[in-house]
Amino acid sequence: MGSELVGGIGLVGSILGIWQFAADNIPDVVKSKSTYRIQVGLDDTKGSGDKKLSNAGGNLVMIKTYNNNGELIGSGGGGKVKDGGYADFSAEQTGTQQSITTEFYAGDDAICIAYISATMDEGSKWGWVGDWGYTCGLNWFPSGYRLQNEGGDDDKVTSPRCTWIDKDHTHDFKASIIGITWPDFYHKSGDDIPKGNGKSSCGKGFRAWANEGDKQMLPAKKKKRGPRLSQRSDDRLVISSGLSHNATEVCESETSWGPDFVSKEEGMHCNMETHEVTPLCGNGVTEDCFDTDGNGGPAMVHRNGKRSLTNPSKVIRWE
Repeated sequence: MGSELVGGIGLVGSILGIWQFAADNIPDVVKSKSTYRIQVGLDDTKGSGDKKLSNAGGNLVMIKTYNNNGELIGSGGGGKVKDGGYADFSAEQTGTQQSITTEFYAGDDAICIAYISATMDEGSKWGWVGDWGYTCGLNWFPSGYRLQNEGGDDDKVTSPRCTWIDKDHTHDFKASIIGITWPDFYHKSGDDIPKGNGKSSCGKGFRAWANEGDKQMLPAKKKKRGPRLSQRSDDRLVISSGLSHNATEVCESETSWGPDFVSKEEGMHCNMETHEVTPLCGNGVTEDCFDTDGNGGPAMVHRNGKRSLTNPSKVIRWE
């Protein structure tokens, strides 16, 4: 595959496109090991309050890799990935067989994965993006981490979503283990971009398990969602200037999880406790709206013009 960009198939908008992994997105070759870069949440961004998506970082406890026949050929321990950062992990391999499929096991500290890139011991390089969790019905959130892309149906898209996995299923996260068959997501430069929404890969190239030993769960079944009581104490707010970020999508999704979310491009605010979407104040809208720039910090403005007393104390700004 040389030194060219590595293409990873994933959603760009609502249909499949190609996410491009540059050399600095991919780990180096390590002899007799397959090596994986786990990027979580988002990178550092300018703004007040928290500069990272708090709690997106977490830990992996095990990585297992398999050959083309599904036989285990290597494993390795995981470790901690800090909020908004990345970490490289390796699996020691036996013999000379190529690693084709890899499973990632979460610990009790939930982790939201924006992308995983891989470099195998013989030098092959692969990439996978967190949009696949969204596509296949796992828990997700906008990541804010930027990658190049092409294709799809939305030229405003600059960042993939991240996929949540967690061993103890805090916040009712569905999966604790994900498995990726790398060639299923590889795109060779010059080849046609796959068509469709990618759902045919759920349970095939991309698989997930609630717990070790359980039945493979993708595509995940939908269930009626009630109020997320576990988010009542989450007083954070993400204000995104990302052209493709959509607060309505975040609010209406049955599987999204994270702080309240504002899309400045869309002009909407999502309350993640109630799943209600309200317009931003401005352009003649002065009541029943969300004010991102008022004195005292962002807050809801009610019909009588009074500002909410429960405005967020922590603000993450994605410029």
